[in-house]
Amino acid sequence: MRILLVDDEQEGRSFLANYLRLLGHTVTECVSGEEALIAYHDGVFDMILSDIKMGGISGIELVRKVKQVKREPEADVVLYTGFVDLELAIGALRAGAYDYLTKPINMDELKAILERVGEHKALLQKGEMLAQHVDEEVRTASGDKAGLRPKVTEQENIGKIGIFSDAMRRVVRQAEHYHTDRSLPVLIQGETGVGKEIIAKIIHYGTSCTSAPFVDINCTAITPSLFESELFGYEAGSFTGGVSRGQKGKLDMAMGGTLFLDEIAEIPIELQAKLLRVIEEKNFYRVGGLKKIKTDIRIITATNLNFEKRIAEGLFRKDLYYRLKVGQIIIPPLRERKDDILSLALMFLQDFSRRRGKQFRSISEAAAQQLLACPWPGNVRELRNAMEWVSFMYDGTELQEEHLKNLTGKYPEDTIKDKMPEPKQRPLHAESAPPLFVLGDHIDELIEQVLQKFGGNKTQAARYLGISVRTLYYRLERIQKRRTNE
Repeated sequence: MRILLVDDEQEGRSFLANYLRLLGHTVTECVSGEEALIAYHDGVFDMILSDIKMGGISGIELVRKVKQVKREPEADVVLYTGFVDLELAIGALRAGAYDYLTKPINMDELKAILERVGEHKALLQKGEMLAQHVDEEVRTASGDKAGLRPKVTEQENIGKIGIFSDAMRRVVRQAEHYHTDRSLPVLIQGETGVGKEIIAKIIHYGTSCTSAPFVDINCTAITPSLFESELFGYEAGSFTGGVSRGQKGKLDMAMGGTLFLDEIAEIPIELQAKLLRVIEEKNFYRVGGLKKIKTDIRIITATNLNFEKRIAEGLFRKDLYYRLKVGQIIIPPLRERKDDILSLALMFLQDFSRRRGKQFRSISEAAAQQLLACPWPGNVRELRNAMEWVSFMYDGTELQEEHLKNLTGKYPEDTIKDKMPEPKQRPLHAESAPPLFVLGDHIDELIEQVLQKFGGNKTQAARYLGISVRTLYYRLERIQKRRTNE
């Protein structure tokens, strides 16, 4: 990617620039926000990585000024600072920043953000190319759409999904049937990595051709305070720090097509009633807006969590759950679809081998037994990644057992699911509990201790606690509000 790096501290900037170049990115360095604005006007960048605290224009001011420049494609802005301040982070995201990091920057976290920005840019570019491609094909096909769908599905990565078991054939037939009625909400349930998004795209495209938009939101990737404006959009001047001209939300972008809400079970509880109203009344208001906007969208949702448990814990509305599951698809995990494992493995292995100029064409009996014995907690995604790794590390005409020695060993329980930290004090019994034991206060203390343990790295803290990053942000906002009101 083409990255504009902005930092008035030379040593830190040079270190980051060298690291980014080692990853293969093109980096332009600037010592101030003013210099960065000039460079942004004169050049084309995919991403801006900037410190917040700088002399002159701050990082947050830089975001606002960049957003005022009408340019396609627009650079994604990621900000970082040595000051761990939740309000500062929220201000940065509201100004339009793509993400936020704290110093000292964790390189794994930075690398993950770079990958997400790259995927975001690729999706935007793919969407534009797909729309142009479909329009051109429709103009030249004289109404014949028979040959158009393969081209569309190929670009959307759903043309070759590998259906080898009766269980998955039933899932795909069900998805294609749901395609015929756009008014029907569909809930897709299944473990991480089973292919919920691919099934959502099959529901969207069906067996016909459409150039209608497919817009997705990962409900765990957006903080609760920003989710409403991300989904509904907002009018100009609706809140401090917003884009001056206002901004359309994902509902606007999905008009005439599909809105796919991934990890729907983690949508903020305070927004669930508004989403239910959109589904039932088919209209909505932007944040700060007075005009009712009529919707024309298909709603598809997905989750890997237990809805009944979320409802029992008061984290999800029962009425919304029943409205979302009017149409329901449950994708079985890969370990329950033994017929799929070897065929998928061979398909992935041959595909990656062709890309890398390798010779793999078959799987030995010993390797097959090892693949079948693996529990694959990451499901199809894990199997695909395993075959990609094999094609990178080895070559040969047949996959052998030794090629899998680092991939399909035994899976201890703690590798499938992170364990909670062991308590350092003796267990608390009801008889010995203080007169007023406020569970929420102790949860807040635990969260702060874990954050301190990982130096403020929220991704690692969330993984250690066994919760999503979005849930962690939600808890941190509640802690901040509680302390403000004390």
